[in-house]
Amino acid sequence: MAMSNADTPSESGVNSSQQKGVQSIHRAVSLLRVIAEFNEQGISLSKIAGIANFKVSTTHRILSTLNSEGLIRFDPVSKIYRLGFKLFTLGNLAHQFTIRDRFRIALEHIAKKTGDTVYLIIREGYDSLCIDRVEGSSPIRIVFDVGMRRPLGMGAGSLALFVFLSDEQVEDILLTNKRRIYDFNGMTIEDMKKLISLCRNLKYTLTEGVIDKGVTGIGVPIYNKQKDIIASISVTALSEGIIRKQHEMIAKLIKLEIKHLGYRSY
Repeated sequence: MAMSNADTPSESGVNSSQQKGVQSIHRAVSLLRVIAEFNEQGISLSKIAGIANFKVSTTHRILSTLNSEGLIRFDPVSKIYRLGFKLFTLGNLAHQFTIRDRFRIALEHIAKKTGDTVYLIIREGYDSLCIDRVEGSSPIRIVFDVGMRRPLGMGAGSLALFVFLSDEQVEDILLTNKRRIYDFNGMTIEDMKKLISLCRNLKYTLTEGVIDKGVTGIGVPIYNKQKDIIASISVTALSEGIIRKQHEMIAKLIKLEIKHLGYRSY
């Protein structure tokens, strides 16, 4: 049965609905920006509404939705709002894809020149996370796929994410991961400190049989303009197929690729 004019949504009604939807999104983003500005100390409902120039009732309704989605978090005791973990997770995913896209060509060049497997690793708390991998002509089969995690320190790329930090930061990571590192492959803090001292002298990370017997890893950190380590690139190969004098050559190759993309490597 055909709909009457009364049953058919008017064009103006559709446009009005769309406009309200867009307006709600703009308001939600505005409130997230206000909370982000005061995230460290937190911010109250009335102050958020005042800065955003929204009614308190409207502000509370939007914040309730954002809170239920995990994008913000509300402390019922202090009555203040902060950004939520879900927002951090989404931002971190965006960061991963940005880093991955930016360094993909470098990984491909290194894999082609060495014939070995090349990894792009980032830090997440006290873990290292593989976000990209390119296999060369003679890849080795090590179970460390994209999306997998290891404790910081397990592997050349993982080491490169923190060994060049301050002694205090390194000590904190080692103590936090002490049990995990030992459970992972029997490494002790004393073993790790010797390895860290070696890597600092080399100005790149070198692991031989740390993860798998007969496997060598070479890693280099990637610094941004603010001198923060944002990721690392590492090459993994069979130890018998990579003579010692090649270690520095591979490290230089990684550093050169990083430099070509406008980043520092040490």
